[in-house]
Amino acid sequence: MITFKRYPHIQDLFEHYARHTQRQDILDLLAHGVHNPAEAETLCRFAWHMAELINTDEEQGNEVLGSTDNTDMLADLSYEMTLYMKSVGFYATWERVSNEEMG
Repeated sequence: MITFKRYPHIQDLFEHYARHTQRQDILDLLAHGVHNPAEAETLCRFAWHMAELINTDEEQGNEVLGSTDNTDMLADLSYEMTLYMKSVGFYATWERVSNEEMG
């Protein structure tokens, strides 16, 4: 199971957006963790997609987890993804995907 320790609300965001977008694969990764490069890629890409969804919800005034603006959690998301990907040996995947998504 993936556990985000410093910012546990990131777990709530992942679960919310995985359910909202009907991504059972993401819920499965949250439950079982990342074990291979393909899973790492999937989780990293979803984290970036989730960042887009957080921004869209803020722009549209949609309430998520009791707030209409969760953009302040984006830094927490980056921190937790970096920490988790380092812990499972896929930090390079996170860096590559992040560079692609920002480019």
